[in-house]
Amino acid sequence: MIRMFLTAAIASACVVGCASIAVAQAGYPEKPLQLIVPFPPGGASDVVGRIIAGELEARLGKPVIVLNRPGGGTTIAAKEAANAAADGYTLFASSNSTFTLQHAVKENVPYDSARDFEPIGQTGTLAMVLVTHRDNPIKDVAALVAAAKANPDKLSLASFGVATISHFAGELFKSSAGVKMVHLPYKGSAPAMNDLMGKHIEYHVDTVIAIRPLLESGTVRPLAVFSAKRSPFLPDVPTLAELGYPNIDLVSWGTVVAPKKIPPAIRDRLASVLEEAIASPQVIERFQKVGYEAGFKRYSDWPGFIARETAEMKELARKGGIKEE
Repeated sequence: MIRMFLTAAIASACVVGCASIAVAQAGYPEKPLQLIVPFPPGGASDVVGRIIAGELEARLGKPVIVLNRPGGGTTIAAKEAANAAADGYTLFASSNSTFTLQHAVKENVPYDSARDFEPIGQTGTLAMVLVTHRDNPIKDVAALVAAAKANPDKLSLASFGVATISHFAGELFKSSAGVKMVHLPYKGSAPAMNDLMGKHIEYHVDTVIAIRPLLESGTVRPLAVFSAKRSPFLPDVPTLAELGYPNIDLVSWGTVVAPKKIPPAIRDRLASVLEEAIASPQVIERFQKVGYEAGFKRYSDWPGFIARETAEMKELARKGGIKEE
């Protein structure tokens, strides 16, 4: 009798508990959400994050507050997001800089991208561009490769930081083209672009967002993009794949994630709402203004995806000698 009573009590508690969870999920959201962004206010990534937050807020009916947590190469924000309650009220918007590049160059990362996060969905991509200044007599990739092969370690290729997507893209180009060029790391995009315009450097890899204003003023010249297809923002600029380097397809992709173990019903609702937002004409138009190409994608195997790309980036880091600062 005692055993039967305990069994019944446990079963009853489970039913009540499951019912409580179901009711809580059905009423979601019941309070404001927060979206952590690993960059300071004002930059392109922050702008994209705020667009996403505003669209989620409009569709969920609750405020979505953007929390800027810059520093540590995005690891500070990522750690905070990973340690947050898995209740659907804390989201994190970042890119492959957080989820794969950090693991490719660092032994100790304070989070595990594959195990600590549940993906809500990819939001879009940002093209990387190989660019030079307008007065450079070398006007295409073929001439650049020929010059680099004739003068090993004489030409330089700048990036906006060590172990950034810019650095990885540059090393991928050098490896694929079989050339040796000196890497010049900068502390951000702005100082690198200033030196490029001043002709203190000849070649640089940066985002389409960074170079668009300078293209309009005619101070820089794009040579090629690193994506598999041409950027809609630079339709006349060829891809490196078109120019004979088919293994080059590297973009900065953006994703919204939640802490692991978020209830599946809440995760699925967030994914549906995010997909609807990303597909809306107003979001596509607003993204276009900052050079971000909208494109929602769900991940059927997030751990597998992270493992594959991290392995690829580790191999690229090994070949290019990319190490953390």
